Amino acid sequence: MKSSLRSTILPALALVLAGSLVAAAASPARGKVFPYPIYKKTLENGLDVIVIETPEFKDVLSYNTLVLAGARNETEKGKTGLAHLFEHILFRHRYRGEDSGYEERMSRLGTHNNAWTWFDVTYYHPLTFTSNLTSKPTRSEELPGVVPLEASRFAHLDFTEKIFKTETGAVLGEYRRNASFPQLRLSEHLLALLFPHHPYGHETIGYYQDVLDMPNHYEAARRFYDTYYRPNNCVVVVAGDVKADNIFAQVEAAYRDWQPQPVPPTTATGQPPKKEQREHVPWDADVAPLVWVGTRMPTFKPGTKEGAVAQLLGELLVSPAAPLYKKLRYEKQTASALSFAEGTQGFESFDSRVLIVEAQLYKEKHAERGSGYFDEVSTDIIAGLDALKRFSRQKDAGKLLTTLKSRYRYDFLAAMSSPANIAQTFAWYYRFDRDPEVFEKLLASIEKLTPRDVENFARTYFVAENRAVLTLAYEAPQQTAQK
Repeated sequence: MKSSLRSTILPALALVLAGSLVAAAASPARGKVFPYPIYKKTLENGLDVIVIETPEFKDVLSYNTLVLAGARNETEKGKTGLAHLFEHILFRHRYRGEDSGYEERMSRLGTHNNAWTWFDVTYYHPLTFTSNLTSKPTRSEELPGVVPLEASRFAHLDFTEKIFKTETGAVLGEYRRNASFPQLRLSEHLLALLFPHHPYGHETIGYYQDVLDMPNHYEAARRFYDTYYRPNNCVVVVAGDVKADNIFAQVEAAYRDWQPQPVPPTTATGQPPKKEQREHVPWDADVAPLVWVGTRMPTFKPGTKEGAVAQLLGELLVSPAAPLYKKLRYEKQTASALSFAEGTQGFESFDSRVLIVEAQLYKEKHAERGSGYFDEVSTDIIAGLDALKRFSRQKDAGKLLTTLKSRYRYDFLAAMSSPANIAQTFAWYYRFDRDPEVFEKLLASIEKLTPRDVENFARTYFVAENRAVLTLAYEAPQQTAQK
């Protein structure tokens, strides 16, 4: 991946529809929390264009494209990793038929250009100056602006089979780098246990054997791009020192010939397991032992009680103030660190995904106690999850929940520190229903939460049949006896 997934930001944006070729509202309005007007326009080809005017960020422009395709859309056996591969290939677009034509021109504009791939989406986020929106003359040519350059690579991607094979090699190198960390192996095992009949069962980078064989799947890769890189399956989000009318005019002119087509649905082919899964994963380097407790979460629905509880689970389970954290880190001192596994914030997904509580243990304690140490920590984590089933009975539960709601709101506002953060947060939640008022719904649902709602969520989802427990530890190679 070009960059890691966005940090968890809990937004409460007040959004407004603006003029659209399909449907229009007269003017934007400011929300109760978010201070900037937000405009929306849907082009005739189905492309949603969102403009968030933030003039206080002088001459800053974050120009983002959200593609509603990720590992979830890789349903063809032996062809995993294609969504992530195209994240790479789009940077190799042959603008005007020139190798590195796109990248070279974006570099001349002084653009910080990056992207990331996730299970449901791929997100491209160039950051530049507002003055780079439009083309400008130079001694050698008229240097195209960000809008025509982005439109060119999304609507008319030009890459050769040689470029394709070069980027498959880059992906293989990335896989091997990631494989030096035990978390990738744990994730691969856990996803396979919890999602044996769903594309969520593999990591976004793909299965190792598929990555090895990827150079042989040029035609399959082209089909993936042709299927999912369509205007009706994408959202352009522009935030910065811009005017909505100007952005709409430029985007409409540059993207109007991008042709839409229906996007095939993605469904599971079987039922998930109905019992707790457990597995030990050996590791060949001397690292701190790990315990992962993964739980299948419900499909995320912004504005619902379940969605609102999910937003607060970090504070309830792994924050320094959470009872589980204090128990493992301070009272029993059985874990040197407790957190959600990296990337687990992405459990807000189109289908049921996984929440992973990760405990890093002490090597010396594992050497002394072995599997009994793993059993104690995993039992304590499960007990911490189960404690939420009795949340309403805790002393001052209502007061605690009120504090968490206030902290949620504060963290949201503090995180809105740049046009790039604003745009990415908006795109992350807007994708579910393409509802411009999604964040008002999200904030309202959190404000309405009661201790009983937390309790009901835990009773429904923190059950054995939704759970997988994985452990990992260094296992020294066996010494061969010398004769």
